[in-house]
Amino acid sequence: MAGKRNKPMIRLDYAALSDNSAREGEIPRELVKKAKGLLGRRARTEVLQMMDQSLRVQAAEVARRQMDPQRLHKVGRQAVLEAIKSYQIDQPEDFREFAIALARQAMILAKNKTRADVVPLAPPPLRDEPSPPPKPPQEPQEPE
Repeated sequence: MAGKRNKPMIRLDYAALSDNSAREGEIPRELVKKAKGLLGRRARTEVLQMMDQSLRVQAAEVARRQMDPQRLHKVGRQAVLEAIKSYQIDQPEDFREFAIALARQAMILAKNKTRADVVPLAPPPLRDEPSPPPKPPQEPQEPE
């Protein structure tokens, strides 16, 4: 077992996940509005912290042992930052729902892209036919 490489793990706080109020807590629109601004770095960090647990769950669900969940979590964080930019404050949808939908879509696209990057091997020949022997090279003929 010493030769096996440790896979990166995504830690899930199952106690927090069981508490619906912590998981489904609404993100204040004022905070999203601040995060959209040029000087909203602290607000963006706060939004990412509030969404972190939901992103971890989404990454684990999308990965389903076919991809590294940590990589999907990073893709989800980038998607939340994009959601901050594209979210309209006056839209009726809650920011968390909007961001989770965008993050899940980004994670699925990333997963499908990596699966498409894997090139399958060529299928074996259908029959075991021997290939014709190569022809011997012909010597050039001398002109008369």
